[in-house]
Amino acid sequence: MNRYSRHLLVEGFNTEHQEKLKNAKVLVVGAGGLGSSVLYYLSAAGIGTIGIIDFDIISESNLNRQILYSPNQLGKSKAEEACLKIKEFAPQCNLKIFNEQLSYDNADSIIGQFDIIADGTDNIATRYIIDRVCEKLQKPYIYASAEQLGGQLSVFHLNGKGSYRSLFPDESELPANPPGIIGAAAGIIGSYEALEIIKIITGIGTNLSGKLMIIDALHHQHQLYHIS
Repeated sequence: MNRYSRHLLVEGFNTEHQEKLKNAKVLVVGAGGLGSSVLYYLSAAGIGTIGIIDFDIISESNLNRQILYSPNQLGKSKAEEACLKIKEFAPQCNLKIFNEQLSYDNADSIIGQFDIIADGTDNIATRYIIDRVCEKLQKPYIYASAEQLGGQLSVFHLNGKGSYRSLFPDESELPANPPGIIGAAAGIIGSYEALEIIKIITGIGTNLSGKLMIIDALHHQHQLYHIS
Protein backbone atom coordinates (compact mmCIF):
# COMPACT_ATOMS: atom_id res chain seq x y z
CA MET A 1 0.00 0.00 0.00
CA ASN A 2 3.01 2.31 0.30
CA ARG A 3 3.23 2.37 -3.49
CA TYR A 4 -0.37 3.60 -3.82
CA SER A 5 -0.49 5.81 -0.73
CA ARG A 6 -0.98 8.97 -2.81
CA HIS A 7 -4.06 7.39 -4.41
CA LEU A 8 -5.59 7.07 -0.96
CA LEU A 9 -5.16 10.80 -0.33
CA VAL A 10 -7.46 11.57 -3.28
CA GLU A 11 -10.90 12.61 -2.09
CA GLY A 12 -13.39 9.76 -2.58
CA PHE A 13 -10.71 7.15 -3.33
CA ASN A 14 -10.15 4.31 -0.86
CA THR A 15 -8.70 0.81 -0.53
CA GLU A 16 -11.77 -0.72 -2.20
CA HIS A 17 -11.05 1.31 -5.31
CA GLN A 18 -7.43 0.20 -5.27
CA GLU A 19 -8.58 -3.41 -4.95
CA LYS A 20 -10.75 -2.95 -8.04
CA LEU A 21 -7.69 -1.80 -9.97
CA LYS A 22 -5.76 -4.84 -8.75
CA ASN A 23 -8.51 -7.19 -9.95
CA ALA A 24 -8.98 -5.50 -13.34
CA LYS A 25 -7.85 -6.90 -16.69
CA VAL A 26 -7.11 -4.36 -19.43
CA LEU A 27 -6.02 -5.04 -23.00
CA VAL A 28 -3.98 -2.32 -24.72
CA VAL A 29 -4.18 -2.67 -28.50
CA GLY A 30 -0.99 -1.12 -29.86
CA ALA A 31 2.19 -0.36 -27.94
CA GLY A 32 3.09 2.81 -29.81
CA GLY A 33 2.71 6.49 -28.89
CA LEU A 34 -0.64 6.20 -27.13
CA GLY A 35 0.10 2.72 -25.84
CA SER A 36 3.35 3.83 -24.22
CA SER A 37 1.60 6.32 -21.92
CA VAL A 38 -1.39 4.07 -21.30
CA LEU A 39 0.81 1.12 -20.35
CA TYR A 40 3.01 3.17 -18.04
CA TYR A 41 0.14 4.79 -16.16
CA LEU A 42 -2.08 1.73 -15.93
CA SER A 43 0.75 -0.36 -14.52
CA ALA A 44 1.73 2.51 -12.21
CA ALA A 45 -1.87 2.67 -10.95
CA GLY A 46 -1.84 -0.98 -9.93
CA ILE A 47 -3.89 -2.64 -12.68
CA GLY A 48 -3.53 -6.36 -11.91
CA THR A 49 -3.48 -7.78 -15.44
CA ILE A 50 -2.50 -5.95 -18.62
CA GLY A 51 -2.50 -7.39 -22.13
CA ILE A 52 -0.27 -5.96 -24.86
CA ILE A 53 -0.96 -6.73 -28.50
CA ASP A 54 1.31 -5.38 -31.23
CA PHE A 55 2.94 -7.10 -34.21
CA ASP A 56 5.27 -4.24 -35.17
CA ILE A 57 8.97 -3.71 -34.56
CA ILE A 58 10.64 -0.61 -33.13
CA SER A 59 11.89 1.90 -35.71
CA GLU A 60 13.79 5.14 -35.30
CA SER A 61 10.80 7.25 -36.37
CA ASN A 62 8.89 5.86 -33.37
CA LEU A 63 11.20 7.39 -30.80
CA ASN A 64 9.78 10.93 -30.82
CA ARG A 65 6.63 9.70 -29.05
CA GLN A 66 6.92 6.02 -28.08
CA ILE A 67 8.59 6.53 -24.71
CA LEU A 68 8.76 2.83 -23.85
CA TYR A 69 11.69 2.38 -26.21
CA SER A 70 15.27 3.53 -26.74
CA PRO A 71 17.69 3.45 -29.71
CA ASN A 72 19.35 0.21 -28.62
CA GLN A 73 16.00 -1.58 -29.16
CA LEU A 74 15.60 -0.74 -32.84
CA GLY A 75 14.36 -3.71 -34.86
CA LYS A 76 13.01 -5.54 -31.83
CA SER A 77 9.40 -6.53 -31.13
CA LYS A 78 7.33 -3.75 -29.57
CA ALA A 79 5.14 -6.18 -27.62
CA GLU A 80 8.10 -8.04 -26.15
CA GLU A 81 10.16 -4.95 -25.33
CA ALA A 82 7.13 -3.19 -23.83
CA CYS A 83 6.53 -6.21 -21.62
CA LEU A 84 10.13 -6.15 -20.37
CA LYS A 85 9.97 -2.43 -19.59
CA ILE A 86 6.65 -2.61 -17.75
CA LYS A 87 7.72 -5.72 -15.83
CA GLU A 88 10.81 -3.86 -14.63
CA PHE A 89 8.74 -0.82 -13.67
CA ALA A 90 5.79 -2.69 -12.12
CA PRO A 91 6.82 -6.26 -11.21
CA GLN A 92 3.52 -6.88 -9.46
CA CYS A 93 1.62 -6.59 -12.75
CA ASN A 94 0.58 -9.76 -14.60
CA LEU A 95 1.43 -9.17 -18.26
CA LYS A 96 0.15 -11.05 -21.28
CA ILE A 97 1.73 -10.33 -24.65
CA PHE A 98 0.36 -11.06 -28.11
CA ASN A 99 3.04 -10.53 -30.75
CA GLU A 100 0.53 -10.59 -33.59
CA GLN A 101 -1.85 -8.36 -35.51
CA LEU A 102 -5.42 -8.13 -34.23
CA SER A 103 -7.83 -9.55 -36.81
CA TYR A 104 -11.35 -10.90 -36.96
CA ASP A 105 -9.82 -14.38 -36.68
CA ASN A 106 -8.17 -13.84 -33.29
CA ALA A 107 -10.05 -10.86 -31.82
CA ASP A 108 -12.75 -12.86 -30.02
CA SER A 109 -10.27 -15.09 -28.20
CA ILE A 110 -7.92 -12.23 -27.26
CA ILE A 111 -10.46 -9.53 -26.33
CA GLY A 112 -12.56 -12.09 -24.47
CA GLN A 113 -9.80 -12.47 -21.84
CA PHE A 114 -10.07 -8.86 -20.65
CA ASP A 115 -12.55 -6.51 -18.96
CA ILE A 116 -11.73 -3.29 -20.81
CA ILE A 117 -10.12 -2.63 -24.19
CA ALA A 118 -7.85 0.41 -24.63
CA ASP A 119 -7.18 1.85 -28.07
CA GLY A 120 -3.46 2.43 -28.57
CA THR A 121 -3.44 1.87 -32.31
CA ASP A 122 -3.07 4.33 -35.17
CA ASN A 123 -4.67 1.83 -37.54
CA ILE A 124 -8.26 2.79 -38.34
CA ALA A 125 -9.13 -0.62 -39.79
CA THR A 126 -8.13 -2.20 -36.46
CA ARG A 127 -10.48 0.18 -34.63
CA TYR A 128 -13.43 -1.20 -36.60
CA ILE A 129 -12.41 -4.71 -35.53
CA ILE A 130 -12.17 -3.66 -31.88
CA ASP A 131 -15.53 -1.92 -32.11
CA ARG A 132 -17.42 -4.86 -33.59
CA VAL A 133 -15.91 -7.46 -31.27
CA CYS A 134 -16.41 -5.29 -28.17
CA GLU A 135 -20.04 -4.86 -29.12
CA LYS A 136 -20.40 -8.61 -29.61
CA LEU A 137 -18.69 -9.48 -26.31
CA GLN A 138 -20.11 -6.49 -24.40
CA LYS A 139 -16.69 -5.09 -23.49
CA PRO A 140 -16.11 -1.35 -22.92
CA TYR A 141 -13.94 0.15 -25.65
CA ILE A 142 -11.91 3.22 -24.69
CA TYR A 143 -11.26 5.00 -27.98
CA ALA A 144 -8.43 7.49 -28.43
CA SER A 145 -6.47 8.97 -31.31
CA ALA A 146 -3.69 11.53 -31.41
CA GLU A 147 -2.19 13.60 -34.21
CA GLN A 148 -0.54 16.98 -34.78
CA LEU A 149 -0.85 18.70 -31.34
CA GLY A 150 -4.01 17.12 -30.01
CA GLY A 151 -6.44 14.26 -30.29
CA GLN A 152 -9.81 12.88 -29.26
CA LEU A 153 -11.33 10.36 -26.87
CA SER A 154 -14.60 8.58 -26.24
CA VAL A 155 -16.00 5.46 -24.56
CA PHE A 156 -18.07 2.94 -26.49
CA HIS A 157 -20.10 -0.11 -25.45
CA LEU A 158 -20.16 0.80 -21.77
CA ASN A 159 -23.55 -0.55 -20.70
CA GLY A 160 -24.30 -1.11 -24.39
CA LYS A 161 -24.02 2.57 -25.33
CA GLY A 162 -22.42 4.00 -28.48
CA SER A 163 -20.07 2.61 -31.09
CA TYR A 164 -17.04 3.70 -33.10
CA ARG A 165 -18.73 3.00 -36.42
CA SER A 166 -21.74 5.17 -35.49
CA LEU A 167 -19.31 8.07 -35.07
CA PHE A 168 -17.21 7.13 -38.12
CA PRO A 169 -19.53 5.10 -40.38
CA ASP A 170 -17.47 5.01 -43.58
CA GLU A 171 -14.81 2.32 -43.32
CA SER A 172 -13.48 3.18 -46.77
CA GLU A 173 -12.14 6.57 -45.65
CA LEU A 174 -8.71 5.36 -44.54
CA PRO A 175 -5.79 7.82 -44.82
CA ALA A 176 -3.03 6.91 -47.24
CA ASN A 177 -0.24 8.23 -45.00
CA PRO A 178 0.23 8.37 -41.21
CA PRO A 179 -0.53 11.78 -39.64
CA GLY A 180 2.18 14.03 -38.27
CA ILE A 181 2.41 14.31 -34.49
CA ILE A 182 4.39 16.06 -31.80
CA GLY A 183 5.36 13.36 -29.32
CA ALA A 184 4.00 15.13 -26.24
CA ALA A 185 0.51 15.13 -27.81
CA ALA A 186 0.49 11.32 -27.71
CA GLY A 187 1.50 11.53 -24.06
CA ILE A 188 -1.36 13.91 -23.25
CA ILE A 189 -4.03 11.83 -24.98
CA GLY A 190 -2.63 8.56 -23.64
CA SER A 191 -2.64 9.94 -20.10
CA TYR A 192 -6.26 11.04 -20.50
CA GLU A 193 -7.09 7.56 -21.77
CA ALA A 194 -5.41 5.85 -18.81
CA LEU A 195 -7.25 8.13 -16.39
CA GLU A 196 -10.56 7.36 -18.10
CA ILE A 197 -9.92 3.63 -17.70
CA ILE A 198 -9.06 4.07 -14.01
CA LYS A 199 -12.28 6.04 -13.45
CA ILE A 200 -14.41 3.41 -15.19
CA ILE A 201 -12.86 0.55 -13.22
CA THR A 202 -13.25 2.28 -9.87
CA GLY A 203 -16.56 3.98 -10.63
CA ILE A 204 -15.38 7.42 -9.55
CA GLY A 205 -16.36 10.62 -11.33
CA THR A 206 -18.02 10.73 -14.75
CA ASN A 207 -16.84 9.14 -17.99
CA LEU A 208 -16.94 9.80 -21.71
CA SER A 209 -19.67 7.31 -22.58
CA GLY A 210 -22.00 9.14 -24.97
CA LYS A 211 -19.48 11.96 -25.37
CA LEU A 212 -16.56 12.87 -27.62
CA MET A 213 -13.75 14.98 -26.19
CA ILE A 214 -11.56 16.85 -28.67
CA ILE A 215 -8.31 18.35 -27.39
CA ASP A 216 -6.48 21.05 -29.33
CA ALA A 217 -3.29 21.66 -27.37
CA LEU A 218 -1.98 24.07 -30.01
CA HIS A 219 -4.69 26.60 -29.12
CA HIS A 220 -5.44 25.39 -25.56
CA GLN A 221 -8.98 24.35 -26.45
CA HIS A 222 -11.03 21.43 -25.13
CA GLN A 223 -14.42 20.65 -26.64
CA LEU A 224 -16.94 18.10 -25.40
CA TYR A 225 -19.69 16.88 -27.75
CA HIS A 226 -22.65 14.71 -26.82
CA ILE A 227 -22.99 11.85 -29.29
CA SER A 228 -25.52 9.06 -29.69
